[in-house]
Amino acid sequence: MDGNGKRVSNETNIERKVWKMEMLTWLKHWLETDDTKLIYILAIILIANILDFLLGWINAKFNKKIDFSSTVALFGIAKKMFYFILLVLFIPIALLVPEPIGISALYVLYIGYLLTELQSVLSHLKLADDDKQNESFLDFIQKILGGEKNE
Repeated sequence: MDGNGKRVSNETNIERKVWKMEMLTWLKHWLETDDTKLIYILAIILIANILDFLLGWINAKFNKKIDFSSTVALFGIAKKMFYFILLVLFIPIALLVPEPIGISALYVLYIGYLLTELQSVLSHLKLADDDKQNESFLDFIQKILGGEKNE
């Protein structure tokens, strides 16, 4: 039986297991070398950037306590793009540094930036403290779901 109470044949279950194994093998491929690990971390950073921007934009756009400014939104996008370009440009710079030090420094830079982005996402959800003075995204969503007027 599947999640909807329908019968599923053994062949379908086997196909699902094979698909899951192929997916895991494909994901494991991304962790084989330093090059692919760095690309994997960059992809995670990009996802965190997008999530952070979307949470901030939605909060600013629909929360009446925050003055929405398209200029500030565009500046935020430009700043995130600039940071991402810098992260990519540090790859050839890291290759100029002797072998273990350059790649290690790149990992530290990427993980540090990723943690900073995750901190920002968590602060939008009021799961971490940040220097943001505005109402958090989570407070805004709770007001909407609770039926309070957002004045």
